[in-house]
Amino acid sequence: MSYFDYVSQAFLAVFTIQNIAVIFGGMLLGMVIGCIPGLSVTLGIILFLPLTYSIKDPSTAIISLLAVYVGGMYGGSISAITLNTPGTNSAIATTFDGYPLAKKGRVLQALDTSLFASSFGGIIGAALLLLLSAPIAQFVNKFTSVEYFSMAVLGISLLAGVSGNSLPKGILSGLFGILLASVGVDAVTGVARFTFGIPVLQFGIDMLPAMIALVALKQVCEKLSEYKVTGGDMGSATKIDKRGLTAGEMKSILPACTLSTLIASFIGAMPGVGGGVAQFLCYNQVKQTSKHPERFGKGSLEGIAAAESSNNAVVGSAMIPLLTMGIPGDGVTALLLGAFILHGLQPGPNMFTKQAPQAYTIIVGCLVANLFLYPLGKVMTRLVAKVVQVRYTYLAPAIMLFCFAGAFAGTGNFKEMAFCAALLVFSYLLKILQIDAIPMLLGLILAKIMETNFVTSMMSYDRDYLIFFKRPISLIILIITVILVASMIRINKKVEALNAAQAGEIEKIHQEMNTKETDRAESLI
Repeated sequence: MSYFDYVSQAFLAVFTIQNIAVIFGGMLLGMVIGCIPGLSVTLGIILFLPLTYSIKDPSTAIISLLAVYVGGMYGGSISAITLNTPGTNSAIATTFDGYPLAKKGRVLQALDTSLFASSFGGIIGAALLLLLSAPIAQFVNKFTSVEYFSMAVLGISLLAGVSGNSLPKGILSGLFGILLASVGVDAVTGVARFTFGIPVLQFGIDMLPAMIALVALKQVCEKLSEYKVTGGDMGSATKIDKRGLTAGEMKSILPACTLSTLIASFIGAMPGVGGGVAQFLCYNQVKQTSKHPERFGKGSLEGIAAAESSNNAVVGSAMIPLLTMGIPGDGVTALLLGAFILHGLQPGPNMFTKQAPQAYTIIVGCLVANLFLYPLGKVMTRLVAKVVQVRYTYLAPAIMLFCFAGAFAGTGNFKEMAFCAALLVFSYLLKILQIDAIPMLLGLILAKIMETNFVTSMMSYDRDYLIFFKRPISLIILIITVILVASMIRINKKVEALNAAQAGEIEKIHQEMNTKETDRAESLI
């Protein structure tokens, strides 16, 4: 079958009642989870993952998770605009202009700008995914176990991109993940490793309870501790007015959306970078090229458009390395990699030959989700915005109950719930030490892939350890790994500098606003 045959069949497969239902349901859940400060897209995906076990078609299951991803990236802007508190890390730059515009009484205009920019960026990113995945996969299809091992090394090197503020701590977290992946009976030799004579450890640690404990439960516990002082009060959302985005204003922000989308699509396709980096770089670039840079930080529509088009463009472009090479583009796609494996799908070049119908259905599903984001957002934004007013002390118990139920539903075994509890305690200890859990998940997911291909390579090439440098493609991948690690470290430093500068600007704006309010109050007295 040709490329166009697969794509046309994928469109027919996506436009079924079941797939359309999971797309709308997933996006709505993502919007709700994304708009609640302190939660994240990763939490939404993990909460939804156990429900996908009841879906027989694996491509439909993955589409539902991608819908959560798409909806969550937009949902983070709702609280960023109405509360000056980003619902997700990728919506931080949205607060720079979204909240100042909301303070001027133009909340709906800010929300409409965010929705339009999110849809624009998401559609372009998903279209690039549809156009570029097959050619890249065709090239990668020539890989042997040697190249796959080098690709796994490249994936492990992404620790430099998801390690937060400390690279050494991120590497340590990743090593913990590799250690957890080593628990159980070795698939090649049949030797039990790190089981300590405990029978339940012979089967290893499943990815689902690990993901639930290290991300979802950990986030809930962190937010509960933070909201203990305020009694779980999320604050009052700003009232949404009736003045939306006009056609002229929509046209005026198109250049900002286009520039930001192109930059973010390129950044998102770089493994390990993600939307957190893209938003700051795009915001800064759009500000430099704008005709009115003085409006940025004071309620600029271009500023909101730059931030939101960038983080949604990353959704599609970050899936390119995942689907074609089997390595995640960011922290969220690292979780999606685990979801693929749990549903019997193996991302990589073979997916476009052995599982081509599912691969193209997933890609088209991502595109359709972005196409439906705008109409769904226009209808549901007002309702979803009210969720931020719900006390977190009501939300947290429900989320925790759902997490443990999801861990149990994966295998129907109570040992998974015990693993969840144990890993939660372990992840909380890591939090105290300021060590991020995402690198651990990356190590847990990629360790077995790396080990299997290393053993296969050694058996095929008579234990020639230099074979990884002798084969040209493998050598190129390892060189790219070194370059990528160096560039990610440099990008992280630039982002930290931009973040500090933007934080200073925001603090200055807040001080000016407080001074004006104080002067107004004194004049009234």
